[in-house]
Amino acid sequence: MSQGRKRGQAAKVAAVVAVLVIVAFLLFTPTVQSFLRDLVASPFNPRYPESSTFTLQRSLTVDANGGDILGYNFDISEPETIVQNGFTLQNVTDIQYVPAVTSDEVRYGQRWVEWNGTAFGGNQERTCVVTYEVMVKSKIWDIGKDGSRNISYIPSYLRSQYIHNQWSNGYGEYKINITSPLIRSTAEQVVGNETNGYQVLKSIYDWMTENIRYPTTSTGGEPQSAVQTLLSKVGDCDDQSILFCSLARSAGVPAWLQMGALYVEAESSWGGHGWVQAYVPLASGGGENVTIDVVNKDFMVFKSNRFIDFTDDGNGTHLSDYYYTFSTTYDPTSYDDGKVPMYSDEYASLGYMESVKTISRGNTYTIGPELTLACIFRQ
Repeated sequence: MSQGRKRGQAAKVAAVVAVLVIVAFLLFTPTVQSFLRDLVASPFNPRYPESSTFTLQRSLTVDANGGDILGYNFDISEPETIVQNGFTLQNVTDIQYVPAVTSDEVRYGQRWVEWNGTAFGGNQERTCVVTYEVMVKSKIWDIGKDGSRNISYIPSYLRSQYIHNQWSNGYGEYKINITSPLIRSTAEQVVGNETNGYQVLKSIYDWMTENIRYPTTSTGGEPQSAVQTLLSKVGDCDDQSILFCSLARSAGVPAWLQMGALYVEAESSWGGHGWVQAYVPLASGGGENVTIDVVNKDFMVFKSNRFIDFTDDGNGTHLSDYYYTFSTTYDPTSYDDGKVPMYSDEYASLGYMESVKTISRGNTYTIGPELTLACIFRQ
């Protein structure tokens, strides 16, 4: 064999060895190990962005609609940074109000702001805008039945705060209702004799996802009561969350509403949204507040496309106050029959970025460099 051919074969062998060394080196890097673990563990597990950073604009508008408005008021809660069990779910980094708010106060342990406006009419309208800069982290609660324990371990202060009827209509009926015979019998049918905190919530969640459907047309207005949703088997996010809270409370588990907005990636837009928080006593001691979104089929998952504006504290008056953000006085004689001032409360995305890191059942995976993606800007 010629000397040239020998040198050529040696070069090929050296190249192969070099490739194998590089591959072996890459297999031990955190990024590739994370990728392989992800593939082996469960390629079918849903994955969520580890975090999202966004700029969200909320516009509150009153339109005179051809008549004469004598005065108006916008009254909204101010979102806060939220930390649970040492984990930061939401970090509000900046809030801007245009025009400047008329007044603010601490109400129910949270800051609220108001705009008060004077008379205007005809085809005129008035708009107040608030812009939020927020970072939100996804959270998955890997609890399971074995990780939970009997509901008798639920703290008494949480029972007092939430295990009761809530949000009265003034005529002896309640939105969240645990004393209605229909609610009680349905809870008994769904939960049976189960006393494990996790399993109680899972049984209610499974039953609702199978038996309650989302409306095909927009409902709007005030939420239905739990009894109304149970009778019709139809309800939007607020309606279904109210029913879930009623069934869970009837079964002995504290559950309450959390309100805010949800980013819909397919539409690159935000919309008002409501979901459930509930308490799960842990086998290891203590307990956790978990997130359950029935209409989006997120059980014990808090995804980073959520924006938390208000958390129900168990007081019906406070919850009602959150829903009614607008009031006005107007001259009814200035309107044609059936006409009144018009009000709108809308969200717009000014920027939305998701981390490349994703989580799945508590694990974090990284594929590629630390970048952000899905940046959307809308005016």
